[in-house]
Amino acid sequence: MDCVTFRKLIGPYLEGSLTDEELNGFLCHLRSCPECRDELEINYIVIEGLNILDEDRSDYDLSKAYDQSIRYSERYIRFKKNLLIFRYMIDTIAFWALAAMTFFYFYTLSGMDLLY
Repeated sequence: MDCVTFRKLIGPYLEGSLTDEELNGFLCHLRSCPECRDELEINYIVIEGLNILDEDRSDYDLSKAYDQSIRYSERYIRFKKNLLIFRYMIDTIAFWALAAMTFFYFYTLSGMDLLY
């Protein structure tokens, strides 16, 4: 992802409306580009600051909230990747179990005995 695309996605990121693929690319670029990281932090602080003014909460730490937001997004992406890996593992186990059951079914139909 380039900086122009990243900056276009700042609004959807802050709204929480990025797809998983967009969020993954967004976070990868965020880790590698200090300018975009600063841009995102400024946007986050401005938007959250305005929300806090509306709620009249003066004890809120915006920098800490920003860091937590990024960590939450990274944990979400790691969770989704692990979930996908788990799904592939279950699918593979199910495939091989079905293959083994099919083999043994046809093997027993053929009248051959596995144990002599």
